[in-house]
Amino acid sequence: MDKLDVLLFGMTGFGNNAVNILETIDYIHLKGVLTNKKHVNQFPYYTCEKIHDLCSRKNINLYEGYSLKEKDTEDLINKIKPDLIFVSSFNQIIPSNIIAIPPYGVINLHPSLLPKYRGPTPVFWVLRNGEDETGITAHYIEDEGIDSGRIICQHRLAIDKSDNNGTLRIKLGDLVEKTLADALQRIISEDDLYVEQNETEASYNPKRTIDDAVIDVTYDVDVIQRIINAATPYPGALLKYKGTEFIVTAVEKISGSDCIDNSDQNKETICVKTDQYILKFNIKGASKK
Repeated sequence: MDKLDVLLFGMTGFGNNAVNILETIDYIHLKGVLTNKKHVNQFPYYTCEKIHDLCSRKNINLYEGYSLKEKDTEDLINKIKPDLIFVSSFNQIIPSNIIAIPPYGVINLHPSLLPKYRGPTPVFWVLRNGEDETGITAHYIEDEGIDSGRIICQHRLAIDKSDNNGTLRIKLGDLVEKTLADALQRIISEDDLYVEQNETEASYNPKRTIDDAVIDVTYDVDVIQRIINAATPYPGALLKYKGTEFIVTAVEKISGSDCIDNSDQNKETICVKTDQYILKFNIKGASKK
């Protein structure tokens, strides 16, 4: 078969995984990667080569800092003439005029088991809500709705109790590669067994904010630990206590005899007495507020 010309919309992290697998498939010609401007930040919350550097190392065309709303971007994509566009971790809504360009469509690799956990930060919310599993869903982007198009395929992943936002993203990144390859195989075999999303089962969570990482000591200890897992390694779960804001890495219930109640930011632990029990927090940083 003739090679499919593919354009990737992606950012560092899951975008890297998409590049890596697209580069290995012999019937794919990766014509370029459209990404955001290169800058230093915590995303994707684990050590990872910048997608900009990955593309440079592999001699892949890089289109950096383009807005999909601009006419120049539409003109650029029309000039590239992709047969197919993949989206793997991207921070822009794909407008309808861009969706209409590739004949094989636009396919998103979303890090949840759609139709559940639509939205921009599902990894945070599956951990925050204590889910036992998550996964990657390959689905068509058919309009400007959020994560609502027909499902091509999805692969599941069990969540370990020790997983945090960083470790779970690494595992999901590996699953991106498997899901992308599976989706491509279904497309070239003209497999039409696509699944419409069941809107009665759909859920949407907004982008995580700093307030979502704040610990309320009246919560059950299991809920507090889920907040810690969801907010680790970035921005870090926050405990506000006696005028100081602590970054917390773990929590446990302890007896009174095991507690040294202090708010010394040089300590590695802090104990907080609640109406129900005593909580011992492991901390890694603090700042006066």
